[in-house]
Amino acid sequence: MQLGDLPPDAPFELPAWFSVLAHFTFGATGALSGLRRGYDVVGVLFVAMVTAIGGGLIRDGILISRGPASILTDGPMLGVVLLAAVASLLLRRWIDRLGRVIAVIDAAGLGAFTVYGVQRSLDAGLSPLASVMGGTLTAVGGGLLRDILVREEPLLLKPGQFYALVAIGGCCLYVWLPRLGWFTPREAANITVVTVFVVRMLAIQFNWSTRALQEMVEKPRP
Repeated sequence: MQLGDLPPDAPFELPAWFSVLAHFTFGATGALSGLRRGYDVVGVLFVAMVTAIGGGLIRDGILISRGPASILTDGPMLGVVLLAAVASLLLRRWIDRLGRVIAVIDAAGLGAFTVYGVQRSLDAGLSPLASVMGGTLTAVGGGLLRDILVREEPLLLKPGQFYALVAIGGCCLYVWLPRLGWFTPREAANITVVTVFVVRMLAIQFNWSTRALQEMVEKPRP
């Protein structure tokens, strides 16, 4: 069922077409990372899979722990990730030139997966704070695992453009909006996805970045 078919008070669900596009894009970025490291076909496929579904695996495995992770019961979506890896191998040069397009899709996926992760966590009975953690893991966990697998210092842990902070803010927004009593869950989801997308794109456009904590707290020497 797609978002447009849901009743006004229904919880958020990713539209099927968007879920396919987001998983394909994240899988492609993971495959490209494996290709750049010189991995063989098994390595490239594995990194693509982890990048696309790693966040959901962490969320369902650590926070929810109720049966198999939801992504593992979705055969077609796993097929989409494998297709992304194959496409990245065959069309590597062409995909490398689509950095801006991938950044736009990634920004939209960040908002959608943030909300989806929060909703999954809330449905499992987690507290609002734990649900914020679940949403954040869903949004950024795959990239974290990807960097670890390709032996790079995780971008998530280093100063850089607003990414994880945007996801955390989106999680808090989605948890908080329905409690105002002014918005249904679906309306809150739409607002959150748009807000996360806009803030992420602004961060890319104007290079809004975090700073090393030591630089912020360290007093300049006379």
